[in-house]
Amino acid sequence: MQRRTRNLAYKLPQTPLGYVPDGSYTHTVTLYRPGRADDFLRELRAAVRDCPAQPGVGGGNASTSRPRLLADDGFGDGSVLFEIRTPARDVDGNPAGGDEVRLVRAIRVGDVVTVLWEQGWEGTSSTRSQVDADSRRAVDAIKGWLR
Repeated sequence: MQRRTRNLAYKLPQTPLGYVPDGSYTHTVTLYRPGRADDFLRELRAAVRDCPAQPGVGGGNASTSRPRLLADDGFGDGSVLFEIRTPARDVDGNPAGGDEVRLVRAIRVGDVVTVLWEQGWEGTSSTRSQVDADSRRAVDAIKGWLR
């Protein structure tokens, strides 16, 4: 197995010059031995399904996060999409009402798995259409690399 990870900040086309990024990703690409990439997706699906809540760390303002599998298809040779939902907090760590939602997608292309974990920026939530578009670009990049 070989793995590379990077962190990427992104701006949407409509974001004015000089503004902070709209979000960020932790992006991992892993090359598995033949047949093992599909095992990873199956194990990931089971891990998310079997983990109903994750207690926060960091003291009194820590928020419990709740992962949840979402319907997903049409990406690579197989994919897993899940959300991580936590109560929204203001800049001081106080409850702000509503939830912050992060999306994580793992995509298999042959023996390669890429994971896109949308981290947001300054308390924003993931936008599904943006994660979908970035996932398609990631699949195209892997297919080009495998040629």
